[in-house]
Amino acid sequence: MTADATSTAAVEEPNVESDAESKPILEPEEIEALVASVAPGETVEALFSTLPPLKQLENAEEFTFDSGASDGPGRYPLFVNLQERMAEALKEQWSDTFNRDVVVSFKDMDEVPYSDVINTEEPQVFFAYSVEGFGRMMLSFDLSLIVAHVDAMLGGGGEAYGEEILTLSPVEKRLSERIAQSLEMHLEHAWKPVSVLDFVLFKIDTDPQFLAVASSYDACFSIRFEIELDEDVKGMFTLHYPRAFLEPMLDNLRSAMSDEPASVDHDWVQRLQASLNHVPITMRLEMGQCTLNVGQFLNLAPGDYLPLKVAESEPSILWVDKMPMFQAKAGSQDGTLAAELIQKIDGGAS
Repeated sequence: MTADATSTAAVEEPNVESDAESKPILEPEEIEALVASVAPGETVEALFSTLPPLKQLENAEEFTFDSGASDGPGRYPLFVNLQERMAEALKEQWSDTFNRDVVVSFKDMDEVPYSDVINTEEPQVFFAYSVEGFGRMMLSFDLSLIVAHVDAMLGGGGEAYGEEILTLSPVEKRLSERIAQSLEMHLEHAWKPVSVLDFVLFKIDTDPQFLAVASSYDACFSIRFEIELDEDVKGMFTLHYPRAFLEPMLDNLRSAMSDEPASVDHDWVQRLQASLNHVPITMRLEMGQCTLNVGQFLNLAPGDYLPLKVAESEPSILWVDKMPMFQAKAGSQDGTLAAELIQKIDGGAS
């Protein structure tokens, strides 16, 4: 008898341990007593204490709220489109000047502090422009590109000769003013779809520190293009717009724009037209109008006449919703009232 009891206890012992693992930390009576003894604000913590311990992550990273995407040039499709138009115009002009196909390719765009724009180690030529009511913006070219362009303007092959070029000669600087004038024209043409801007050359310099286009920490929208004149002469062309310059136009620059006409799905247009042909419209014939005061209106009775003040020969107006469509003459046809159309009213819908 004792052996049987021992055997039974040995079999049931693992189940007792399993039940203990699944039981909550506190018994129901203990939970009730605990909740009754704590303030309302602590009830939730008391309830959580009844749950079994939760397995913790081995590597938990600190959580932070996302502040949202940067409000840089990428969020303004039309702005990017305008700068691509500018680059395309530059490509056409320089291809004519160099008598060969000049390649202009988009590289990248970003919003950077103005201090990053002017703190550059690469020899560059900066063209600063003023626009009344908006402020200043700037274009920059690698110096070798401007030297090669001046060489092409003088009848050369469009090459940058000699060792590393660090500045412009007096002749090159003088001819750079002609380049600046053409850039001014391209800028005005590129921005024309959004606003008529009058770009006026402020200064050309190889040292941007004193151009005063913006304050050091002002944000600038910068878009870079690579210009390839030939296998030996390549360089960067960049447009820099202080955010303050663009601020009055930012809302308009959020939309997209395309110079290419939108493709037309003629089959869809025909189906739409067929569907519209079956849409019912309500028309009304207006015989005339009159004005009564409230007292006159309340005294109206069967047999009274309303003074429409319209001659019998004067045509009535046929309306569709709030739009006058035709002059019409009231009459009858096959025993029902009808309206005979006289002529279309100018300005009515087709």
